[in-house]
Amino acid sequence: MNKLLNKRVWQLLLLIVVLPLFSACNDEDDVISIFTNKTWKLSFIALEGSYEQFDFWQGDAKARENSMNALGQEGNFILNFEGSDINGKTGGSFNGKGISSSPSGAWSADGKTQELSISVEGNPNESDVLGKAFITGLKNAFKYVGDNNNLFIYYKEGQTIKRMGLKPR
Repeated sequence: MNKLLNKRVWQLLLLIVVLPLFSACNDEDDVISIFTNKTWKLSFIALEGSYEQFDFWQGDAKARENSMNALGQEGNFILNFEGSDINGKTGGSFNGKGISSSPSGAWSADGKTQELSISVEGNPNESDVLGKAFITGLKNAFKYVGDNNNLFIYYKEGQTIKRMGLKPR
């Protein structure tokens, strides 16, 4: 009886030691799943760590109202990413729409470090203040945080770090 009990204890201990090996976690994001097969729509642009819309309008209520109306319109401030994961490199092309411009170019991301690089072709021109900030954010992107339901693109503007909050539509 003691031998059987000892054998069971050892089997249980072995199971406890070996089980974590089968459930090792992967700390790397599934970048393709996050970025592709959906249209991302801008919700806001804020300072890093904030969800409050940054005041690009410097108190100009009419300009802010115009930007917010444009943001609320279907088809404005959207991004579509296409890409693949080849030999550990994840990226591809993207296209989007601000208000009066349609930025496009290439992107790449690292699922482990969450580094993001976006190169915008040409020089998309936006007269709207929020539209300009959207293009600036794409051109200066350096990091992302996200999943299939939320995407935050971080960018630098001078010494300031801002983030664009996007949701799938």
